Amino acid sequence: MPTNAKNFLPVLTVLLLATCPQANAQNTPAAPQPPTPVQPAALNLNSFAAANDSLLHRVARTRSQAEARVSSFKATQGSFGGLHRKVRSYAGTPKGMVNAVGVQTSSGVAKEQTIKQRYGIELEKVVYHDAKGRKVLTERYEGHQLTRLELFEYNESFNAPVSSGLLVRGVYLRYIFSSVSLVYKGGQQTSYFFRPRPAGE
Repeated sequence: MPTNAKNFLPVLTVLLLATCPQANAQNTPAAPQPPTPVQPAALNLNSFAAANDSLLHRVARTRSQAEARVSSFKATQGSFGGLHRKVRSYAGTPKGMVNAVGVQTSSGVAKEQTIKQRYGIELEKVVYHDAKGRKVLTERYEGHQLTRLELFEYNESFNAPVSSGLLVRGVYLRYIFSSVSLVYKGGQQTSYFFRPRPAGE
């Protein structure tokens, strides 16, 4: 082969690779792809709406569990100072009473409801208890409107609440968490949430 032809071969190879897309693609490494963006968490407790939804979900479950235990009730009504009614609902029968077949059964208060009339406004307080007699939920109403609720959650083997949620007039929310170790030390973690006011108010 002539010397000129030997010198021309490398140049010809470079030209072919530069002008042929398929050959170029096979010999060129793929460009690095940008990283996939991290999706936000499904529940962001930094927002009032998420914290409120989480609290109300647990409240509904606690209320349902307490009411499912009710099998009897005892009602009293006062006659002084306006309307005053109290209804206690029991898991079993009230003390000193017997069930439908004449047997005294063990009883525990599952729900207490107190209604008062003050200055023309009906005030109502409802307290729910769990099977161990611990207070798990309190609700307050003014004129049938919920103004305050507080939820208490417990560890199975510990009588002090390990967490609580407080909602005031649907605007202010406080969540307190205490692990068992924090309870013994008197420590807790507290978070506050506020519903933003609508634009224009």
